[in-house]
Amino acid sequence: MSSKKVIIIGGGPGGYVASIRLAQLGAKPILVEKDEIGGTCLNRGCIPTKSLLHDAKLLRSIKRSPVFQSLLHGNFDPLASMMERKEKVVRELVKGVEMLLESHRVTVKSARAELLGPNQVVLLYGGEEKEIIEGDAIILAPGSKSKGLPSISPDGDKIITSDDALRTKKIPCEIVIIGGGYIGVEFATIFNALGSKVTIVEILDTILPGLERELVRNLGRVLEKDSVRVMTQSSIENIVPFGEALKLTVKTPQGIQELTADKLIVAVGRTPNLDLNFGKAGVEVTSAGVRVDHRMETTVPNIYAIGDATGGVMLAHVAMEEGVIAAENIMGMDRDKENQLIPLCIFTYPEIASVGLTEKEAKARGEIKIGRFPFRSNPKAAISGETEGLIKAVADRETDKILGVHIIGHEASTLISIASSLMRQNVKAREFSRFFQAHPTTPEALKEAFLDADGIAIHLPRPLRQKA
Repeated sequence: MSSKKVIIIGGGPGGYVASIRLAQLGAKPILVEKDEIGGTCLNRGCIPTKSLLHDAKLLRSIKRSPVFQSLLHGNFDPLASMMERKEKVVRELVKGVEMLLESHRVTVKSARAELLGPNQVVLLYGGEEKEIIEGDAIILAPGSKSKGLPSISPDGDKIITSDDALRTKKIPCEIVIIGGGYIGVEFATIFNALGSKVTIVEILDTILPGLERELVRNLGRVLEKDSVRVMTQSSIENIVPFGEALKLTVKTPQGIQELTADKLIVAVGRTPNLDLNFGKAGVEVTSAGVRVDHRMETTVPNIYAIGDATGGVMLAHVAMEEGVIAAENIMGMDRDKENQLIPLCIFTYPEIASVGLTEKEAKARGEIKIGRFPFRSNPKAAISGETEGLIKAVADRETDKILGVHIIGHEASTLISIASSLMRQNVKAREFSRFFQAHPTTPEALKEAFLDADGIAIHLPRPLRQKA
């Protein structure tokens, strides 16, 4: 029997991972990408943003360092170097993915794809050049695109999207960011470190909605200390040119206020990219995204959809896992998407990471216990000079089951992987508190948070424990 021919539309994290897994299982994958391999995440999202955030964090540390701040003299402008390094990081990683695909003998076609039927795709190469290909199965991974606002149209100059912000050539004196989700607060972190006066305008009553409120309050204090202004329950009502800048009229709970900005970033989230001609293949689509079942299969047999286009949790690591699930189901492995814990990381300063239930969600299910441990009491955080924040552990009072871990502080994005693994393996809070942790490391702080849930944290003074 000949191996299955599978067409994958979209070369982002979900699409390229699905292609590689299919190749490992003996299929003949054809990966179609109209733009750059790696999709939004690698080229315009996660990777370039995190590269800038890494450098912004270093810059912030140097500015505050009693040892190295003297290195910053005169009209120091790090933006060009940061942008250059970002491009280098992206190029290297894109090249790495292309080499992976080549090594697994994945056929890559640089074209725009349209569905013609349940097993047929037309590739458009520009001009009138076309190619029709057929597959035993199809995986749809078209990703997502930036959400817009009906009243505000980006012009690529003064009013820009998050994609445009990654190409900024000059540090704005004043910048206003519409949207207090993770994209907005990450860009606030970058431009604040570069010296811009930053204002976040969020229509909801809090930034980072859905996140553990205690982490949001902690981040709010840090942003305030860093002179980032956060305006919640607010919206921009009018925009007019003001010399080389913009004058913004903002409706707030306190009344109408005016702001000026050299740049206005529209960062109100992302929405599924539903530009493919789904109807020709009979694939059912709603405004929320492509409909799929627990096997990532659409309403049409042998057509699967993964990643942001399905309208679920729009994270690269989710798309990757869904790509593997779809590939394995195509190859007869009968794999379900489990209701797994999905860790969330936000690369602000300090970093934020979260997995599982918030305190409010956990309380709704029964009696709980909570442990907290501040990073100021952790030697590794003190050595790094990053003592802001805390770890919050939520556990079931009766069963000792870990229900959620929420972190704001040093190495939060790394620590959350430990927490996720513990919860996945059903390790109890007291069990983990008996594990050895190397010293000096941040996992010691995670252990102390679990100890504190039972009131026995070693490096937490009693008055602080009682106050918490």
